Amino acid sequence: MALVRDGRLFGTIHYAFVIMVCCCFVQAFGMGLILNCGSLFYVPVCEDLGFLRSEISTYMTGYFIGTTLVTPLAGKLLSKYDTRVVMSVAIVVLSGAVVAMSTYTEIWQWQVSGFLVGAAGAGIFVLPSASLIGNWFIKRRGFVYGIVMACSGISATVFSMVISSLIQTAGWRSAYVFVGVASLVVILPCSLLMRKKPTDLGIAPYGYQAEVQDGKEKLPVMRGVAVKVAVASLAFWCLFVFAGIASFIHGGIEQHMPGYIQSIGFTASFAAIIVSAESAESVVDKLVMGWLNDKIGVRKTTIIELVLIFVGIAGFIVFKNPVFLILSTFLFGIQDSLMSVSLPLLIRDLFGSKNYTQIHAWIRTGVGLFGSFSGVLVGAVYDSTGTFVPAFAGLMGTCVLAIGCVALAYRSRKKLVWTADDGTPCEHRDIVQA
Repeated sequence: MALVRDGRLFGTIHYAFVIMVCCCFVQAFGMGLILNCGSLFYVPVCEDLGFLRSEISTYMTGYFIGTTLVTPLAGKLLSKYDTRVVMSVAIVVLSGAVVAMSTYTEIWQWQVSGFLVGAAGAGIFVLPSASLIGNWFIKRRGFVYGIVMACSGISATVFSMVISSLIQTAGWRSAYVFVGVASLVVILPCSLLMRKKPTDLGIAPYGYQAEVQDGKEKLPVMRGVAVKVAVASLAFWCLFVFAGIASFIHGGIEQHMPGYIQSIGFTASFAAIIVSAESAESVVDKLVMGWLNDKIGVRKTTIIELVLIFVGIAGFIVFKNPVFLILSTFLFGIQDSLMSVSLPLLIRDLFGSKNYTQIHAWIRTGVGLFGSFSGVLVGAVYDSTGTFVPAFAGLMGTCVLAIGCVALAYRSRKKLVWTADDGTPCEHRDIVQA
């Protein structure tokens, strides 16, 4: 494989795009197939085994506990060891936990698998793609983020219909086997192609404009905030709460979307259409929001997202017409881009790339802490009141709180001291190391 200094393979393709394609498949068969389509199993499992909605939702509680506890460790492992090894081990555990669900009969077993999916997922679809794209791309980073993360929506759009059909024809147990095997077959080969950063291949990242000093090209260096400084800052805790709110909104509604649609009188088939509509919208949303981040900045883009999500949730409460429900789903679906596109870009914008993976990992613990009880809480509201409306109204309030968190994080940005690799203070301008 011929490599040159600018990173092109065979004189035409930059290796950064190999990383991008692999990340696309990882998100599609990890986040999209396993996580986003997971709620399609709730109703058939409950009907077959007699569980309550709040009980089956504890699968996601297990997931969030797993991702909360393991994500900081995964951040250290991905920073210290070969990404290919970490991801390969993680996908074996992840797919095994999914296949195992095809044999379960007790609710605690789903909780265990949920924990394993969360723990292994931290090293598959939670941290690696955001870190790798940030390391390999300087030019159009936001748009590339959008492309990669949109693949989870494309996958969910396709597989939600496939899984729904498979559940009806072969049963939910066979459908779990399909999900677990498909994820392993696709993600494992992709993991073996992942390289942590361009220096692993002796090349420069895509879009890097070399600086010349004394007639020699200067390699780009990582800049950013030290981990200890970051976690003690107000900006960190604002993003911690923001990440938790994004997770709470995602888990609180998305886990119960099929059940909500059926609770207001529609069929399981229409519920599957709603899930597909949300996934389809998230594809467009991630591309648009990634592009918008490059154009107007991540702060303004994030606020726009939260306003539209607020309107979408309000639409669920007000409308019972199929067309308007689909339109509301399109607006609510923007929430997918909060964690997948906006959060990684917010972290890099405020804290830089120097210690990005570890800072991202610690902030992601907010996702687990808040998300671990969102599905259970919303399910409990439904079980006790027979309606999702009170829970949905509460989630609208969290959108307002999230906007305040973003605004406050940027107000405190000036207090963050950035340093280069050698420890010398530098300006707040992120440069990714080749």
